[in-house]
Amino acid sequence: MGGELERRVARLEFAEGAYVRLRVPLPADDADAGREVLTDIDVLSIDIDSRLRISRSSMECKSGKGQSGEPNTIVWLAGFRQLLELDRVTLVRQSVSPRGQSLARKLGIVVMDEATVSRREKAHAWLPERFAHLDGPACSAAEARTDTQLKGMPGIPAALARFLRGGSLLADSPALLRGVQAFGSAVEQQGVLPDPAASVLAGHSLIAVLLAALQDAGRLDEVPERLLRRRLQSALTVGDPDDSYVLPMLERADAFIRHVQDRTHKAYVAAGAEPIRIDYPSLRDAVATPPAYLNDYLDLVERLRANPQIARELLQVAELACFDALLGDSAWKAKSFTHLFTTEHKGLLLVGLRCLSRIAGPQVASALKGLQDLPFEASSGLVPDRGEPAGQEALFQPDGSNGAT
Repeated sequence: MGGELERRVARLEFAEGAYVRLRVPLPADDADAGREVLTDIDVLSIDIDSRLRISRSSMECKSGKGQSGEPNTIVWLAGFRQLLELDRVTLVRQSVSPRGQSLARKLGIVVMDEATVSRREKAHAWLPERFAHLDGPACSAAEARTDTQLKGMPGIPAALARFLRGGSLLADSPALLRGVQAFGSAVEQQGVLPDPAASVLAGHSLIAVLLAALQDAGRLDEVPERLLRRRLQSALTVGDPDDSYVLPMLERADAFIRHVQDRTHKAYVAAGAEPIRIDYPSLRDAVATPPAYLNDYLDLVERLRANPQIARELLQVAELACFDALLGDSAWKAKSFTHLFTTEHKGLLLVGLRCLSRIAGPQVASALKGLQDLPFEASSGLVPDRGEPAGQEALFQPDGSNGAT
């Protein structure tokens, strides 16, 4: 019952423009073996506004009728919001007592009863009931099969896989880029991944790249591209975007090594030895050399900022394309998703795929090559009756033509 309520709430969030994931595991820092997961986020919702500013919300769904644990849950959610630095936290219950409503107001927690959920659902009857990570059958089967396959792939660290499949949704752009780059390196060592693990992990990696780029695109109004580049370079090399100590210290180390080398060289020459010059690598350059993909990534960032109305929907597009269409499901063809499959969406999505290839390598990106063949030919102005239940009519016909009218 609780899982069904989670899916219904997540479906509403997706219908209203948010990127949504169900049951996102929250890793525990410095945990003992077997206790790596602190708890699950029932529904994690990521909203992106028209200026590409991102806000994150969680929805805790309780299907029980009793009110005995209601105050404890509300107080716990207040701490949960602070721990994860969430912008909004909502408690969804079958019913909410006046005592619970009063406590929630004091703590800034939103409460919603099931009757409210049902009323909102009437405005979104047009949306498929299940798709992609909202308990879509093909996605659920692929993720479950990936769990099994990962047990036989020691080259893919379990913590890295967990990060890409859930924890990345709470991470900032440098951590996302480092995670995707680490996954690419792990795949090179592991070798060719079997399906569906290759497609599933590549899909999560693409969403991580897009989420990172959207976060940085939303900063361009206040952080010039030149400064963003410098901060990213510092974060991806020394681990701190604002570091002002490591690189100067390495420069002094380089200068000291040159001094010792010159002094030793002069001593040998003074003793009658032939002069020999030996070049040595710079410590600063070895650490501070920016990743080769940085230019491609910043190109993606600027493209997203130049087209925010399309860019803000790109996570939803990638979700439907990677975890519904490419996995063999058909919910993505529903008329309710027409507005997400235009040529502009495809253009930005393929730029993101190219960036993924640069960061993680062509072997990772090749698992998503089917994105190029998906029909993105819809008209962005088509909006069906939102009160009409989703039918079986496909957005695109088998011959690739637009089936929407």
